[in-house]
Amino acid sequence: MKRFAALLATGAALSALAVTGATQASAQTTGGPTGPSTKNCVDGYPGIVNLQLCASVTGNQVVFSGYATPASVAWNPQKVAFNLTANVVGGALIGSDSPYVLITAGGIPVGNVSGTAPCGSSVQGTFNVTQWGWPPSTATITVPVTC
Repeated sequence: MKRFAALLATGAALSALAVTGATQASAQTTGGPTGPSTKNCVDGYPGIVNLQLCASVTGNQVVFSGYATPASVAWNPQKVAFNLTANVVGGALIGSDSPYVLITAGGIPVGNVSGTAPCGSSVQGTFNVTQWGWPPSTATITVPVTC
């Protein structure tokens, strides 16, 4: 019985190595962005919905993503309008997203903007609630692109 368990464990270990090797090989052949990688997040001004905006930079690839969480535990799920915009500081628009999303009690990812920026520049993202009748709530982040 002990011998069978040892063989089973050895087989599992070899399978794990094979999967890891295959994953590493496929990652090497896909040719994604290279260079330093950073991720920064900021919280927005408190409002009816709390906002968080994250910026991830890998090489010259940038991704901005928002997250919204109700500020009240008595929240009733409802659709809310948002805007997420990203640009190179002093330069071109990277992109924008204006989702109208059902926000549940636990919160949810909202919006995603990605693109490229010149090495040595800075990028800025702004994420805000645009729901009519609600007070403004905004999160803004600026990060360097240090390829």
